[in-house]
Amino acid sequence: MWATGSVAAVASGYEQVDRVPVRAELGESPVWLPEAGEFLWLDLLGRRVLGYDPSRRRHRIVAEGFRENLACLVLLRDGCVLLTTATGFLRLDPASGSMQPVALPLVPGRGTCFNDGKVAPDGSFWLGTSDVDEIKPIGVLSRITGNGVEEVDRGFVVSNGPAFSPCGRRAYFSDSVDGRILQYSLGESGKPLERSLFATVPEEDGLSDGLTVDSGGQVLSAHWRGRRVTVYGPDGRIRRRVPVPALNVTSCAFGGRNLSELLVTSAAIDAGGGPGSPEGDAFLFDCDTRGVSEPAFDMPAR
Repeated sequence: MWATGSVAAVASGYEQVDRVPVRAELGESPVWLPEAGEFLWLDLLGRRVLGYDPSRRRHRIVAEGFRENLACLVLLRDGCVLLTTATGFLRLDPASGSMQPVALPLVPGRGTCFNDGKVAPDGSFWLGTSDVDEIKPIGVLSRITGNGVEEVDRGFVVSNGPAFSPCGRRAYFSDSVDGRILQYSLGESGKPLERSLFATVPEEDGLSDGLTVDSGGQVLSAHWRGRRVTVYGPDGRIRRRVPVPALNVTSCAFGGRNLSELLVTSAAIDAGGGPGSPEGDAFLFDCDTRGVSEPAFDMPAR
């Protein structure tokens, strides 16, 4: 059911910001559904799938009551989404809320859980795992294709924010706890080649969390405990800092009119704030740049 009259305006540094009062324990993984005209995102710890129609300024709960924590959302070609939970996968129809289990050839390793993921331009699904206790560097970044699974990299405490350049020749990844954003050069087939450092994140700026890119190749990074989204140029230099009225900023995605609106998610956990606080809410920015259409996952044949 849609909630009406539910969005309040907040001044936050861009031309316009709308606040979506969902109070997510841990909001993450926003994605734009162009045919439905709706953003979806997750409350990982609250175990909810949330939806927001920016044209009508209405939000809703798409699904809830899951048996385990959630991880990320990616598009499928049939208008549904693939919902990754801590240990598995579900096909979710956002219109009806119906779900079916999906078998994919990847399971999290001992002591880890699935975390953030994104689909590359070649249709492969990049998915990271994190240490359940967020202490040991045992997380792995993997790539699921029609031919199976390959390991991209390993040695992460918390895996976050895969994103891909508009040209499809670079991948970006947040090694959150170590305070760095990595980049991987990609071959013509989408296969990862060399890894290099894209940017470092000083401790006083918080931790790099979810990532997205715009049509100009800029990389946008949400900052956990940083109250901001940082816009990096393709060279890794900071182009702009966008203030967000929440402490724990978790992720962002372009959508809306001409992909010129940016939905930024946040987390209420460890942020304080009482009733009416914006912590855990989502924020819609009108931007002077445009995003890139998210590709759909080419799921392996059963």
